[in-house]
Amino acid sequence: MNRIRFIFRLFGIAFCLLYGMLEMFFLFPLYSKQRKLRAIQIWSHCVLASCGMKLKTYGTLPERGRGQMMICNHISWLDIMAINAAFPGRFVAKDDVAKWPVIGYLATQAQTVYVARKKGTGGNGEKIRHVTEALQNGDTVTLFPEGTSTEGHEILPFKTSFFQAPYDAGTPLIPVLCRYPNPDGSSPNPHMAYYGDISLWSSIRSVISQRRSMVELHFLEPLPASPERQETAREIHRRLSEKQKELG
Repeated sequence: MNRIRFIFRLFGIAFCLLYGMLEMFFLFPLYSKQRKLRAIQIWSHCVLASCGMKLKTYGTLPERGRGQMMICNHISWLDIMAINAAFPGRFVAKDDVAKWPVIGYLATQAQTVYVARKKGTGGNGEKIRHVTEALQNGDTVTLFPEGTSTEGHEILPFKTSFFQAPYDAGTPLIPVLCRYPNPDGSSPNPHMAYYGDISLWSSIRSVISQRRSMVELHFLEPLPASPERQETAREIHRRLSEKQKELG
């Protein structure tokens, strides 16, 4: 039974990826901005369902039709699927994602802003300006400021460069805690984390091998951007860390 479930879910993911590529290649040029976001939302729900995952959201979802930056901790490649299923928008992601087979193409077509992973490679100043323009144009942009993914037990210190964008754009920041609890709802489920030297294929196998799994998104109260981006980053980090400790 476990093997049948594994194969069924694997084919489901493959179908979602193939359909997503075809839709973006043939239909996205014809879609309005809102229709694109709706298509991404539906597609993300399908990917989560194919993985055997249930999405739960807590708190108040952001307002639609305004520029805003969501600040989220980072645990898995599934984070993007979960956020897009709840509230689709654009992302800031490390440039490695662009090289992932199929997923990289989909991320690029969804107007992901790629960030150089190593210091000294240059170009991020221009990307910060692109994010500022996106916020000014009314887009929602999600940032994973830890710069890498973790097991989900703690939130790493934030990198603060992109916190300049919401201040320049005059848009709010919305802290979002992403969490993959065990079936009992308490501690983090280690099988969901994609970090360190774990390969993408190993992570997919681990996720779809679970009998059932869940992802939670906790939307906290928004706060205004400040010219002191280090201070803003620390405040959001504090709020997310306190929420994480509260949930266990």
